[in-house]
Amino acid sequence: SIFITFRSKIEFIKLRNNSEKILAEVVEYRREKIQLRNDYTKIDYPYVKIETERNEYILIRLKYANSLNKSFKIGEKIFVFWNDNGDLLYWNAYDKGIYKYFPENWNFKK
Repeated sequence: SIFITFRSKIEFIKLRNNSEKILAEVVEYRREKIQLRNDYTKIDYPYVKIETERNEYILIRLKYANSLNKSFKIGEKIFVFWNDNGDLLYWNAYDKGIYKYFPENWNFKK
């Protein structure tokens, strides 16, 4: 429902506001199987490279998949952040498409 989507965006924004913004580079996509209801489907997950100390880097899956298209270009630089569960999330996930019109908090009097 639309209420759940509003709540999801508000929780995401709160989490994002308390996190460090990290620059990452999209390096590849991997088609991975996930379970939706009683069925399995394959979704393209972007893998990003995050630079660490002394020009080393880690390669990790971004929890931002799309079954219709690949959201980012290979080599594209994006901002990400870690959530409390250890997942890497796309910083601007709710700033695109119809989601950008949903409220960022429950105070609608802005």
